[in-house]
Amino acid sequence: MTTENDLWKLEKGWLAGYTEDRDLIRRIKRYKKEWQIMAEYFKNGRLIGVQFKIPIKQRRAAERMFKKQAN
Repeated sequence: MTTENDLWKLEKGWLAGYTEDRDLIRRIKRYKKEWQIMAEYFKNGRLIGVQFKIPIKQRRAAERMFKKQAN
């Protein structure tokens, strides 16, 4: 199974992050309460991906977790 992570600038003061990695989704939900869930993607009733809205102040933490640079 290929997991996909992506991180990009959303609007002033915010980043958006998308991941299909189940372990990363669990870690974010557990430790990053201030990151808002923008969308959850399902296929055949199973969660396949989650999109998060991340404060720009936490850009470095997001880049480390997603292992990507924000564009």
